[in-house]
Amino acid sequence: MSKIHLHIVTPAGTYRDLDVDMLNITTTDGQIGILPHHIPLAAGVAISEMNYKLDGQYYKFAIAGGFLHVTPDNTVTVIGNAVESPEEIDLRRAEEAAQRAKERMKQKDIDFKRAEVALKKALVRIDVKNGL
Repeated sequence: MSKIHLHIVTPAGTYRDLDVDMLNITTTDGQIGILPHHIPLAAGVAISEMNYKLDGQYYKFAIAGGFLHVTPDNTVTVIGNAVESPEEIDLRRAEEAAQRAKERMKQKDIDFKRAEVALKKALVRIDVKNGL
């Protein structure tokens, strides 16, 4: 069976570099699945869960937005602002971040959009950690 080469990069460097069967990711235009021989594509990545399938098993991650590039040679590069597996997520810290963001959103004279983004990141991390 044909595979796609997945290269996940964060500001800290290469996060994952492997061949997978499929990638599911949410772009700023909606959720997509990428299989081998996908058409070339460049897209923004939303704050969301992403997962890839490797030998029948799915591996999921929280991604804090970024960029996606699919090339004709079966290579997918995901440049993420931050990427975390369930094992890397500190649930208590994510829950505290969600609570702080909710409290900030209730205040006047705040950057509401920034608080909203912080809340979304925290909620995605919680969902990925809890297996939702």
